[in-house]
Amino acid sequence: MERIDLTSLFSGVFLCFFAALSAQTEQKDIIEQSIEVIAEINEDSEVDYTTLIDDLTYFLERPLDINQAQREDFQALGFVTDIQIDRILSHRETFGRFIALEELQSVAGLPWNVILMLRNFTSVNRDLDDLNITMKDLLQNSEHELFLRTDRILEELKGSGPISSDELEENPNSRFLGSPWRHYVRYRMRYQNRVSIGFTAEKDVGEEFFTGTQKNGFDYYSFHAYASRIGKIDKVAIGDYQIQMGQGMTMWSGLAFGKSANLFSIKRNGRGVVPYRSVDENNFLRGAAVTLKHGDFDLTLFGSKKKRDANLLTGDTLDPEQAVSFSALQINGFHRIPREVADKNVLGETIYGAELKWSHKGFRAGVRGVKLDLDREFQVSPSDYNQFFFRGQELSVLGADYEYVKGNLNIFGEVSRSSNGALSAINGAYLVLDRRMTLAVLHRTVAKDFQAVYANPIIEGSRVSNEHGLLMGTVIRPDNKWTITTWMDRFSFPWLRFQVDAPSSGFEFLGQVVYRPNRRVEAYFRYRYRERPRNVDVEDLAIDQVGQTVQRNYRLNTRYRISETVQLRSRVELTDFYREGRT
Repeated sequence: MERIDLTSLFSGVFLCFFAALSAQTEQKDIIEQSIEVIAEINEDSEVDYTTLIDDLTYFLERPLDINQAQREDFQALGFVTDIQIDRILSHRETFGRFIALEELQSVAGLPWNVILMLRNFTSVNRDLDDLNITMKDLLQNSEHELFLRTDRILEELKGSGPISSDELEENPNSRFLGSPWRHYVRYRMRYQNRVSIGFTAEKDVGEEFFTGTQKNGFDYYSFHAYASRIGKIDKVAIGDYQIQMGQGMTMWSGLAFGKSANLFSIKRNGRGVVPYRSVDENNFLRGAAVTLKHGDFDLTLFGSKKKRDANLLTGDTLDPEQAVSFSALQINGFHRIPREVADKNVLGETIYGAELKWSHKGFRAGVRGVKLDLDREFQVSPSDYNQFFFRGQELSVLGADYEYVKGNLNIFGEVSRSSNGALSAINGAYLVLDRRMTLAVLHRTVAKDFQAVYANPIIEGSRVSNEHGLLMGTVIRPDNKWTITTWMDRFSFPWLRFQVDAPSSGFEFLGQVVYRPNRRVEAYFRYRYRERPRNVDVEDLAIDQVGQTVQRNYRLNTRYRISETVQLRSRVELTDFYREGRT
């Protein structure tokens, strides 16, 4: 599986647009700035940006019709909050269709920076009614994209160099089975934001290609077909897709950001059924999903059946087919050496579920249930910290979420219950006091024995269990030039964790000041403080003590645009790290 390196991706996008500078200078700048913002505010999140970057690029080239766009279309842009979306939709409902994009300035409470971004990705189309799709439209107006890439690192990689037959026989996992070349193919047919059909194929560095264990060529293949707004069918997906529901406490696969300099990222915006177009070889669903719409109600049904990687526990048998249990799920997608190949597609995973949502004016609520069936038993090696982890072959999770948007207030939350009876809940709110100040709060409580394989809410820990936390923050805009963002998060872990042998707690703070006097100049200073628990080795004591690790980050970033084609940037960052018990 390919992990996208944001630095390389940013550079690649910049160079691609620079090659066509004479015709696409403005587009290059917009995409460049969008990717930079995404990368900076989510620098600590290991996420796949493929889908989001595809959407931004598409809307830049074929702007979203602001008179036809629905809530989910605005959410796909990634920079518009629910309060702002409601104000745009309310303005359209009250005053009718937008005549020009300049009319966005009359939408109450819409910040100027959001208006500027919307003008890049939206348009006003008064002549074309695209609610009905015909086969002629699909054949004549669809966009087709074929992307081919092959690359390799010039330096010799560990695992790809020469090795003697004796060494290889003694340690078969010391050398890659395949070449150091990486191959990637992607095709996509797209009509507006309503129809998408495509496939993806990928071979990672070190994997075999049309030989040995990969006689079918690429190590990974993916296909999807997706359509939306077809009569009573709001969405339908066949092949590979993702499900994003509520605040992620019950079911969420795909792109999801954590805590960052963007305070509004603490709220999930579930898009329901989403076509899958990335190369993460495990974190997706394969089967079919449909959302039916009737008045204020939406009913989503989905089912998935696929093979995924896992570490088998063979026990007394040497035949993997006879293994009845596994100890861990593999998520990296690499199959370069015999040990990794042995873990490929050995676990059968079946997931099915349903969601019923009700929306009326500013209130939205939903209930959902998800069932997971595995064809082998999940057995984790027993330890003090993991005694509440999921074990077995079946797991079900029930959940309910709510959201209310009224004027300057947005409250949201979700509560979930796993099949062992454990509960979890997350609740939050935004309050826009005026154009100059926004307050935010997020509270979560997750039982130590809560179990959900595909959950992904805003939490501190890497597992969705064993956590209580409260985050409070504010965004202050004294004027159009200054933006001050601060938040603090106090969290605790009632039970033991990996390398933390006692109940513990931690703290995190972020402060950022942005100065933007005009479109040519921008500077910001960011300070981040993190205090997390970890075992401390104490001499002459047989039992580990729990101490704190403290990390402080200081960043000063400046950007000056000399012209439309030339700009200067600088960044200075200092990191101070301290671990209790070490010098």
